[in-house]
Amino acid sequence: SYCCFKGANSHGQLGLGYESELCMTPQRVPRCSFAAPLVRCIRGGGGHVLILDTNGRVHACGWNNRGQLGLDSTDECHSQFRMIPSEFFGEVPVEIISCGWDVSGAITLTKRLFFWGSNAFQQMGICQRGFTSVRRPISVKLPRDELAQRVSFGLRHCAVLTQDNKIYIFGRLKIMDPPPIELDITATYLHRCNTVKITAHNSKELRIVSLLSGQHHMLIKCVDLSVAGESRTKILTIGDNKFAQANSFQFEENVREVAVGWTHNAAVLINNKILLWGRNCYGQLGIGSFSEQEAIPTLLNVKLPRDSHPVKIHMGAEHGLLRTTEGEVYTWGWNEHGNCGNNNTENV
Repeated sequence: SYCCFKGANSHGQLGLGYESELCMTPQRVPRCSFAAPLVRCIRGGGGHVLILDTNGRVHACGWNNRGQLGLDSTDECHSQFRMIPSEFFGEVPVEIISCGWDVSGAITLTKRLFFWGSNAFQQMGICQRGFTSVRRPISVKLPRDELAQRVSFGLRHCAVLTQDNKIYIFGRLKIMDPPPIELDITATYLHRCNTVKITAHNSKELRIVSLLSGQHHMLIKCVDLSVAGESRTKILTIGDNKFAQANSFQFEENVREVAVGWTHNAAVLINNKILLWGRNCYGQLGIGSFSEQEAIPTLLNVKLPRDSHPVKIHMGAEHGLLRTTEGEVYTWGWNEHGNCGNNNTENV
C-alpha cells in the first residue's frame, strides 16, 4: 500500500519532498512518517495536511507560517510528512483531527481538546495576547471541564461539540437573524474571549449529534425525537446564506452522512441518494451544469455501476470527491490546481 496526493502543492502540502504549483494526477508520496495501511483519516487546510493513523499519531506537512503543522518549528513549509511528537498530546492517542485555513485541532481519546496554528481571530477560544500564533498543540479547557466530541473550523471560526450535546463557537461567525427556532443561542465568555453557546431548545425533542463548518456557515446534524418511537435526522444551519448554503432541510429519508465545502453542502441518504445545495459556479455540486447557486438539494449527476454504492463523500473548498464500495473515486468541481486529478485544469 502507498499514499497518493494531487492538487495544489505550492507549500509542499502533498508531501512529495518539493514545492510546485500543482499536480494534475495523483502522485505517490515517496517518504512518509507513517505506514500507508495505517492511515485512518486525512484532513486538509489552506495549505497544509494532517494525517491521523490508527495508533492515534498525527502527521503533518505543508504550510507552517502560523505553526499550523504543530511541529514546534519556525520553518515556513515542510514538504515531507513529519509526526507531531506524542508528548505534545500528553502521550494520549489522538482520536479526531481537523484543519482550518491556517489552524489545526485535535481531540484525544480522553476527550481533551488541543489547538495549534493561527489565533488571529481568537478561533482557539483563548485570548490573542501572546497567542496569535501557536507552534505546538496546547490544551484548551471547555467550561466546567466539559469533554469534546467534535471539532470543526471555518475561515475565521472554530466550533466544538461536547459530549453532552452543546456547541461552543470561537472566533468570528455571523449568526443569522433570526436563528433556527429549534436552537437556543447565547453569548458567553471563555478564557477572556467572546464565545457563542448553542443548545437544543427542547432536549427531549432534539439532540445535536454532529457539526461541520464551511467558510462562513455551519451545518448542525440533529436527531429529531419529537415523534414517539421515531428518530429522524434533521439538518439545521447557521451563518452566511449568500449562496443558499445555509438553507435547512428535513429529508424524506434519514441522512447517513453530511459533508460541507466552502459554500456548498452534501447529504448522503440511507437509500444512497446524494443531494447537494449551495454555490455552483465551479460545478462543485456535481449536478451536470454550472449555476450561481441551487437553493434546494439536487441529485448528484453520477451513475454508479449496479453493485456499487457510496461509501464516503468529501467536500473540498469548491470541489467534491466520492468513494464507492468498489474502490472507485469520482471527482467534480473547481479544478484550477488539478484538484480533481484528471490530468486537466478545466472545471469538471
